[in-house]
Amino acid sequence: MTPRIVVVGDALLDVGVLPDAPMVQGADVPAAIRLGTGGQGANVAVRLARQGADVTLVCAVADDAAGTLVREALGDEGVALVRLPAISTGTVVILGGADGERTMLSQRAPIPGLTAPPEAAWLVVSGYPFLQDDADELARRLASWPMRRVLLGCAVPDAAASRWRAAARALRPDLVVANRHEADRLLEADAIAAVAVTDATGAEVSVGPHRVRADAPAGPPAVDTTGAGDAFAAGLVAALAGGPWPPSEAGLRGAATRAVALAAAVARVPGAQAPVDGERPATLRP
Repeated sequence: MTPRIVVVGDALLDVGVLPDAPMVQGADVPAAIRLGTGGQGANVAVRLARQGADVTLVCAVADDAAGTLVREALGDEGVALVRLPAISTGTVVILGGADGERTMLSQRAPIPGLTAPPEAAWLVVSGYPFLQDDADELARRLASWPMRRVLLGCAVPDAAASRWRAAARALRPDLVVANRHEADRLLEADAIAAVAVTDATGAEVSVGPHRVRADAPAGPPAVDTTGAGDAFAAGLVAALAGGPWPPSEAGLRGAATRAVALAAAVARVPGAQAPVDGERPATLRP
């Protein structure tokens, strides 16, 4: 049975920049520059769709040139859209480094009031909308949707940390996926039913009495970590959504192993949504 999953989050225009030499203030440095779609919500939705899930992305996208590019790209990936209004489509500039790490400069479109939810069994919520001033209200509305809820960690400024934690509590997620730094700063153990924590070496996933570890597979070094965490979340949710909840220990281990392998493959190619081996393009999906 094909899992039906709703993702709530951002869909952005990605501008990737990889300088050929160290940047110097006031200088013109040659660089490889790519244009594409990104945003945590869109990244997860695309990876889920490529794994065969029936995915709907709820996002704010404007009637501008960037919005046209984003909508067409997501449609080509087989992602259905519930499009919310925005003054301008969000954009993120990603400055890449020689070690595969990156610095991001983001302008995000806020998620406005939501109407009735699309029909689905699972809900994946990007952490970025919980930076909004109305984060608590948004979280409570999403918590009322009759779905299994997954919350994704994100980069949270110190000034917004309390608001983010309050919204996370109000959402009452069944599972939280975060990297090690996000987990240490943001997650409150007594408010989490299950958690997946990633780092450069792999991931630890705890659900109920089961706790499993999946190590990153050996291979070439990372060239671009943008979207690797989103790929992990998509791989984990896709695997878990196709089985019972809570999963067995074997099922959880298999899901974590699959998710880590997908994240490692994504980190070894440039671009948050670049295709990797094992993903199915939209034209090959049933």
